[in-house]
Amino acid sequence: MDELHLIDIEAVVKHKVPKYYPKVPKWVFRFAEWLICQKEMNNIITELRDVKGADFADGMTRILNVNYTISGMENIPDDGRFIFVSNHPLGAFDGISYIKVLGHKYPKFKVIVNDMLMYIYNMRPVFLPVNTLGAQKRSDMEAIDAAYNDAETQLLSFPAGFCSRWIDGKIQDVPWKKSVITQAIESKRDIIPMYFGGRNSITFYAVEWLRRVAGMKFNIGLILLPWQMVKTAKNKTFSITIGKPIPWQTFDKSKTPTEWAQWLREQSYALK
Repeated sequence: MDELHLIDIEAVVKHKVPKYYPKVPKWVFRFAEWLICQKEMNNIITELRDVKGADFADGMTRILNVNYTISGMENIPDDGRFIFVSNHPLGAFDGISYIKVLGHKYPKFKVIVNDMLMYIYNMRPVFLPVNTLGAQKRSDMEAIDAAYNDAETQLLSFPAGFCSRWIDGKIQDVPWKKSVITQAIESKRDIIPMYFGGRNSITFYAVEWLRRVAGMKFNIGLILLPWQMVKTAKNKTFSITIGKPIPWQTFDKSKTPTEWAQWLREQSYALK
């Protein structure tokens, strides 16, 4: 039986920001534990302690009774090296969902994620962490480079970098980062666009809107994502649409990488 790694928000804070840890009242940690659904998440981790990666994603969707309608699987070629890209409406469970759908098809399937998700130890075999709040670890960047250069590894990226926001009257991604284009060219990987149909709770978007209005730089919405994953996604049915591959040679000098990234974003949303 594998070692059990439970989520402990107090331990995370002590590790990530040790100089602030002594100043935080205990009641704040207890509130945070409730807010991130620590008990529910640990119950899931305990039940699935002996499985990892795609099998863990299978078990999590089973426990939460999450279902999918999937179209376009026939668009994925039998051979090739790909970067799968998608809109990012949920911020966490859309990634879990793609791991469930594609993780069994590709034994070496990797997802580029916020490094906070690395505290879900059972998903570490498929996660490539990125620190969105500060400097990148050299080891993490080397792991990402190795994955791009590995012919047997298929990659999933959310080029927005953050989950969707309420923008211009509708829920949508922020502009996609140009790095997805430069990485596709450098690694000579075709890109397969996808669209995930789903949304978080009204509370999540309201909190995010208030954060922007108040000028807060800290991504407080990140704290709410476990709640969205355990409470909001439960008993839901989501839709996944997979588009046709876009050859990496498409991304020529007729557009800048930034312009190509927004064009790619449009291809994802066109699958809606």
